[in-house]
Amino acid sequence: MKNDAKQVDHVSGKSAEIFAKAQKNVPPPEANPHIRGDYTTRKIMMWMIIALVPSMLGAGYYFGFRVWGLYLVAIVTAQLSEILWFKLCKKELTWDLSAIVTAILLTANMPPSAPWYFPAIGSAFAIIVVKEFFGGIGFNFINPALGGRALLVGLFFTEMFKISWPDPPFNRITPDVVTSATPLEILNNGGSLSGQELFNTFVGNIGGRLGETSTLLILIGAAILVYKKIIHLRIPLTMLGTIAVIAFVFDGQNFFTADLNTVLGYVLSGGAVFGAFFMATDYASTPSTRAGEYLFAFCCGALVMVFRYYGVTEEGVSYSILIMNCLTPLIDYVLRNRVLGEEGSQLLNIKWNK
Repeated sequence: MKNDAKQVDHVSGKSAEIFAKAQKNVPPPEANPHIRGDYTTRKIMMWMIIALVPSMLGAGYYFGFRVWGLYLVAIVTAQLSEILWFKLCKKELTWDLSAIVTAILLTANMPPSAPWYFPAIGSAFAIIVVKEFFGGIGFNFINPALGGRALLVGLFFTEMFKISWPDPPFNRITPDVVTSATPLEILNNGGSLSGQELFNTFVGNIGGRLGETSTLLILIGAAILVYKKIIHLRIPLTMLGTIAVIAFVFDGQNFFTADLNTVLGYVLSGGAVFGAFFMATDYASTPSTRAGEYLFAFCCGALVMVFRYYGVTEEGVSYSILIMNCLTPLIDYVLRNRVLGEEGSQLLNIKWNK
């Protein structure tokens, strides 16, 4: 009996040892059943930078070489701010390129006449306060670039809304170079756009912010992101479609009578296309469900038109996205994915929290 007991103990001990070894090779429960993808954060950010290059080059072509200096100041400041923060926190810097993307997006939302310290102030605030104060990349509750822009608008409201008209190729623009009203000003004053004005709006030969004027160059960059599956078309198309529908319904002489040039003018002007593809698609500050993305994008488009109809300026894209960034946690709470086997609505696999 003693020998049998020893044999049982020996077998039990071996089994426990084998089980313990096996457990070491089992990933933690929360890691399943996710599949590892090919994209790292650095690679995603690298493709974002590549996609933004066309609009950066276009900004220099239309508004002069000087504006590339603004991009450079923003990039250097953002990267130095991130290095300083990691040094103070005694953390290892990951060099994920996200600071560079934030700097480029922020500068793209500035007027061509912005002085050099605008991108410096905005980039430092975007990186340290909006991004790192809340835990770094992936934890920011609003888009860092738009947060930096909001600060600059609060500090330098008049300067941030100065309009310079382009004088290509590569001629330097001063704040006083204003040759005509922007397409949005024409539309908001009850006018309509000619075919030539609409064409100028599409290619970027109009007054506006650095990276938002050329829809053509923005779409080239957006096509890169879509092709590489960095972003999906759900948010951009829903947001722009909402702007188009509201313009068609409310901007004619009567309801549902707006002409095509007017509708396209509202869609192509004022940074709507740039915001839809490059700002509203930020991973960390947008909803995590498909239904949430549609709701988020619809509300962004509706708020853009509210700001354009009733706001102090003719724009509103940045603040519409910022408002919806703040409401993203609520959207994620109300519209969450059903757990496998959980009862609930089958529509878009959504469970409505009560």
